Amino acid sequence: MNKQELIDEILPLLKLGTNQERSKMRADLESHTLTELTAYFGVVSGPAYQLEADETALDEMKAARNREFALMQIFKLSGLKNTTKNETLLDQLLGPALSLETFRSLIEKNPQYQNRFEWESAPFGAIRQAEADQSKQRTKIRQAFSAAAKAATAQDLNNVSDCDANFNRVCGVLGTDFTIAQAVKALTDGTLQGLASSGNAAELRAAYQQKQIDDHNHSLMNADTKTLREITRQEIADQRQNSAQEQADRELQVGLQRQPAMGFPPLPDLWRGEKLDANFIKHCNVETHKRLTKRFGSAALTARLRVN
Repeated sequence: MNKQELIDEILPLLKLGTNQERSKMRADLESHTLTELTAYFGVVSGPAYQLEADETALDEMKAARNREFALMQIFKLSGLKNTTKNETLLDQLLGPALSLETFRSLIEKNPQYQNRFEWESAPFGAIRQAEADQSKQRTKIRQAFSAAAKAATAQDLNNVSDCDANFNRVCGVLGTDFTIAQAVKALTDGTLQGLASSGNAAELRAAYQQKQIDDHNHSLMNADTKTLREITRQEIADQRQNSAQEQADRELQVGLQRQPAMGFPPLPDLWRGEKLDANFIKHCNVETHKRLTKRFGSAALTARLRVN
């Protein structure tokens, strides 16, 4: 095997990444004697060297891919013009640390470097605009969550703190774009459990109740005669309904208190293997209903209907 043939055998074993590296290595190998090349071939063709060469080639491939990805991001998103001059300068200034993030940090911390590059648009203008839009959107939904948490607490629908931890949990369910109504629903429909409680729930509820009173009084003061009469009739009807309900509640409590004295045992949770709940009482046949009433008393059945 002559010298050139031996060099041709050696070069593939070195697993060099680029044509430039291979050309440079060929020139270097040609400066050695055939005896030296033969000895070198024995080293590079060995298993240990080839394993190390494979690992080195893999690392170099990863580094090359990372560099290409970084350059793609920089030329696409930073506003930098895609030129050989800019690419060379990036390699000189950042080397293996090259990335969109490190390039931005370099320019922002060292403004003097900005003029050394050629730009197509304002440096990082698109990124800054996107960040501003994201910040604006986050402020919007943070305000929506705050209003929802206070509304849910004030109206006694739940007890929810207007804190970042609760906000982040709502974002986890609703994403990064939601309305006050959607947030209120998430906070009150049981979707989220274990939310931090508000530290001023009593004050919020008192303020809400006072506002309800003030709004009602304001509507009365500004109502015409016809509207005022309609409001008055409705309030009287509501009061009568509430009074009737309160009376029914009092009578039920009296009936429940009398049950033990009348010999009625407590109403069980099951009846002949079925859950004895409101649905069962509503849909059982007349005979079963009579049997339950006779055995446990009507007050117990009425109470179970209301509870369930």
